[in-house]
Amino acid sequence: MLKKTTSNKRFSRLKGPLVLIFASVVLSCSCIACQGHVEGGSVTALLDSADAYIANGDVKSAFASLKTAQSQASNTYERMGVYKRYLKLGDLSLAEKTVKKALRKDHDSKELAAIYGSLLLSQNRIKEALKVSRGLSGSQYGSVYAEAFMRNAINTGKSANELFGSRRTKADREWAKDETRRSEVFYDTRFAPVYHDAYVGSGRYRWNWNAAALSMHAGKYDDAAAMYPSKTESLEDALFWGTILYDAGRYPQSLEALLTRSSDTAPEDVLIKYKSLLADDYYILAQDAESERERSEILGMNLSEYAASNPSVAQILSQTYVNSALYYKSNDDHLSEYQRLNALVTRYPDYKPGLAAYGQFALDRSRVPKDDTMTAHIRAAGLQTRQMEIEAQIPPVSVDDALALVKHAIEKNSSPDLLVLEEELILQSNGYTEASQRVSRLWPLLERNQISDNRYPPEIVRYAVVSLIQNGYLDEACELFDTYEKEVYQQDYGKKSRKKKFSSAEHADEMELWECEVAAWFAIQNGDVESALVFYKTIIEKFAPRSPVMNVSGQNDSVVNSYVNAGNIYSGTNQGAVALDYLNKASSRATTAELKAEILYRIGKQNFYLNDLHSASKALQYALRLDPSHNKARFVLQQVNREQK
Repeated sequence: MLKKTTSNKRFSRLKGPLVLIFASVVLSCSCIACQGHVEGGSVTALLDSADAYIANGDVKSAFASLKTAQSQASNTYERMGVYKRYLKLGDLSLAEKTVKKALRKDHDSKELAAIYGSLLLSQNRIKEALKVSRGLSGSQYGSVYAEAFMRNAINTGKSANELFGSRRTKADREWAKDETRRSEVFYDTRFAPVYHDAYVGSGRYRWNWNAAALSMHAGKYDDAAAMYPSKTESLEDALFWGTILYDAGRYPQSLEALLTRSSDTAPEDVLIKYKSLLADDYYILAQDAESERERSEILGMNLSEYAASNPSVAQILSQTYVNSALYYKSNDDHLSEYQRLNALVTRYPDYKPGLAAYGQFALDRSRVPKDDTMTAHIRAAGLQTRQMEIEAQIPPVSVDDALALVKHAIEKNSSPDLLVLEEELILQSNGYTEASQRVSRLWPLLERNQISDNRYPPEIVRYAVVSLIQNGYLDEACELFDTYEKEVYQQDYGKKSRKKKFSSAEHADEMELWECEVAAWFAIQNGDVESALVFYKTIIEKFAPRSPVMNVSGQNDSVVNSYVNAGNIYSGTNQGAVALDYLNKASSRATTAELKAEILYRIGKQNFYLNDLHSASKALQYALRLDPSHNKARFVLQQVNREQK
């Protein structure tokens, strides 16, 4: 399970002070092809003579040759040949006159602007350099502009608004007086392209980090991802770009960036974060074995002492234990699952997701069915199957043991999610199986955790509403949910809004995943198909692009169910083509054979309605291969076969 804290904005781990060491990129004349073979014959001869005089120390004759060459120069390249020799002789005045004249003749030349801007920067003539180089931003010579811009920012102490063209205000003047805030200007998101320009010219990758970090901070994920240079300089650089691309939802590119690292040499915390992100990328891309390999390497690094003094590493390790345990759970390897969870609660007894996973393991073990007749006979004969041997190695984990751990954690730091887990464990421990028994405990739970009138922690409300539905108390569930939704989404809209009939569908974009699911369920029960479709589409739009397909946390299941339910709605309104599109998308994300078979059955049935018998037959046959017991699929396939004859 990829926890929200890591799959959502990993880049926060990498934030730090911006790199404000100037690139000092002063372009030489080598950026322009000003060698002899492109210069006019007579000018070339004069320049060659000047070179010879310079080599022999005859400065006077060299200047004379250059003066003549300058008067005869007819194009940019010839003038730059003169400029280069003046620089070599150390006469900056004549060099500047030469490049200025060349720029007047060819005012659109970015090469000339870059050379002149660099010359001005070398003389600390910042404002002039900024004016000359302004048009270089975004080009291969943008670093000249970037240096001029940042040196101007340092020298003038102007606010970001002033630097980027706004008129000076009273707030700007007050800001300029505060020396402690002066450096904050470089954190303004408008500096992102300036930093990127500095990177392009200097090749110093940390400038690019600055640009990408500011874009991420502004929520411009695609802009940040576009700055990825297609290669990385170090493992730390690979981690940075892997994180940026991960947060932008570009998981294959994130994996590619991580795998381009030059070596594994890096500080321990960087290596751990690198492997953790690598595991998450593999996981999202459904490469489970590779993902678990990276997690196992992290857990095998013996980092307990290091993690004790490094909270971020401890967070990664504890989460890695949970994810590894869930991997083994999904593969029915309950012995390895137990080993991971036992190590987790021993080393990190206060880690809430770990306690939840351990508690769920205890609940799962308490629900393991008793031996069937054949197994009982095998056991009575003193024999064991391989599975029985494995099960025998799993120490008993009682619900009461898990409950004791949860109660201890609540005493130290109570939270709604732990209270919900405690309640589930209490129900199991005391054998409360009757609906009335389970429901009777909900109202005191709500009352104990009431924030204000009709306001409760969302985790508590979710648990209560779902429990009421599961136990058949539909009216009570609907009333609790509606009251909660109205209080949450009408509280800031004033008294007038309370007179208006509340519609939760109008707030779908603001609602959490569980709220959308419950609201859609109630809408279907009430025959409000239109509102249900709004909720299903909201789930798909918000979570399908960012939820891993192989996600055991439930997000992906919610997305799949939304695709299926939306498809059913479209099918029921005679929009078969749209229904098929939704069902096909659901099929591509299904993670179990049973679920995929059910979706394929619906796809086959929809194709049958559309008289596409070939596609219907193909889908139904596939469904039966996945689940031979799916009788509805077999019945529809028989109908399809009769039609094909």
